[in-house]
Amino acid sequence: MVAIALGLTGGNFISATYMGLMNQTIEESIEKQLSHIQLHDPDFIADREIRNRIPDARLIADEIRSIPGVLSVAERTSLDGMAASPHLTAGVRITGIIPEREIETTRFNEQIVEGTYFTEEGRLPSVVIGRELAEELQSNVGSRIVLTFQDTEGDLIHASFRVEGIFQATATAFEKGTVFIRSDDISEIIGNEQIFTEIALLLQQEDLLEDISETLRQQYPDLTVRTWKELAPDLEFVVEITEKSLLMITAIILLGVAFGILNTILMSVLERTRELGMLMSVGMKRIQVFFMVILETVLLSLTGGVAGLTASFLLISFLQQRGMDLSSIGGEALRDFGFSPFIYPELDAIFYLKVTAMVVAFAILAAIYPARKATKLEPADAVRHE
Repeated sequence: MVAIALGLTGGNFISATYMGLMNQTIEESIEKQLSHIQLHDPDFIADREIRNRIPDARLIADEIRSIPGVLSVAERTSLDGMAASPHLTAGVRITGIIPEREIETTRFNEQIVEGTYFTEEGRLPSVVIGRELAEELQSNVGSRIVLTFQDTEGDLIHASFRVEGIFQATATAFEKGTVFIRSDDISEIIGNEQIFTEIALLLQQEDLLEDISETLRQQYPDLTVRTWKELAPDLEFVVEITEKSLLMITAIILLGVAFGILNTILMSVLERTRELGMLMSVGMKRIQVFFMVILETVLLSLTGGVAGLTASFLLISFLQQRGMDLSSIGGEALRDFGFSPFIYPELDAIFYLKVTAMVVAFAILAAIYPARKATKLEPADAVRHE
């Protein structure tokens, strides 16, 4: 019972930590980077250049806002370019935003750790860069950097910007490779009307994802509509395999516990050889002895299982409220893989039910050999066993 309880507590804790880590990563990616759905010109997918714009993007965005279930919509000008300081040049993704729209969609302003979020007006237009990129460029708030990108004709444009703010994201790769500027500044620099290459929208509920994406595909057949699952297939893959992987981990732990159960029940049968012989001598059938041993094992396993599930539920519930900060024990390395070092473990109720079923199944499997051993006893020899 103790072995089962400890095994389940440990297995559920590992599973809850992994599940919490994955769910946080997906939520962070959707709410602060990808959004639920994005719309692009079909040519933009293969060639991220400003000339592959979305025609009438502002009008389309206003129409999308009126769709029931859409929480917020943000128009963006996304393109690839270079960021240069006196110390280094780096390839970046330049994202032109409407600051107030981006607050509604990604709450990007909450990620600012130094400086301000597009509140200042100066001689040079403002840029917000990631902490990792700022360290590489050796730039601080107030520093001057040069962004290079192509205009609508494919000509290279070099423009100076002043670093107004520095943001920190969960993933270091996002910090290193992304800069934000006002979309109005891009339009002013290239001498053209306001251009948008991307429309991102956040939904009120995840359940509406497929319905609204299909509605958008029918409403805007000339645009490419992609959900976050298509934008980040690696995250979708994680969603599909996470629960299966966790159940496999728990099954491996229970398999190890099952050998302990088998040994315990087998010793119990051998120690009660005389008692079992007496039961069969007074008329108890072998099949009844078999199921008696099975039932005894299941009851013991369920008792230990309930204790383990209760302990793990209390532990996970406590940590779900408080969280676990792994930054002091190397958790910062998680950010290199896009994970947060502060984890909130969580498990679905259905997972607990599946684990309970697994406990019973492994208990029955572990009890089969000892139960068969008991049924092969000869009553006359068993009652004389010392």
